Amino acid sequence: MPSLALPMPTLPKPSPELALQEEVNILLHGVLQFGQALKHIYKATEAQLDEAGRSLSLYEQTVLMMQQDLGSARARTQELQRSLGEIQAEEKTLELQAQGAGIALSQVLEGHQDLQQRVEKLQGALAAVAPRHPQKELEELKLYADKQSQIIWSLMGHVQRQQRELAQQQQQLSHIRARLQALALPS
Repeated sequence: MPSLALPMPTLPKPSPELALQEEVNILLHGVLQFGQALKHIYKATEAQLDEAGRSLSLYEQTVLMMQQDLGSARARTQELQRSLGEIQAEEKTLELQAQGAGIALSQVLEGHQDLQQRVEKLQGALAAVAPRHPQKELEELKLYADKQSQIIWSLMGHVQRQQRELAQQQQQLSHIRARLQALALPS
């Protein structure tokens, strides 16, 4: 019975050309995928480089602005230090003037007190010796004492004005010192 059976069909042998065509197609497909992957990587890298370039540009602009700010802050600090030196010199001058005026005023006050004591002694002595004759001299002495008193009051006003100016200068000086400390930039 085996001879009654139909012969078994044999599979056709693939031709060598057909096998080569399939391999070429597979290779071409792989090359296309590889090219697409490279293109994607290239575009992603290009975008990253563009972003890095923008970031670098912004960083450079920020550094330039900070350098300009630092330069102007240093210039302001130097100006404030120069002003501080001028104010300190003025302050010393005013202090010396105030001390000199105070010394002069105390000397004038002592002279005025001495003059008043002399006038009182002379009044007493003249009243006992000649009550009518020294009236003119006594009036002149009183006028002189009054002038001295006016000078003293004028000097006192001048000293008080200088003391107020000195206090203002000291306030300005402390304000400038505070500003310098607030800036505290390295030179």
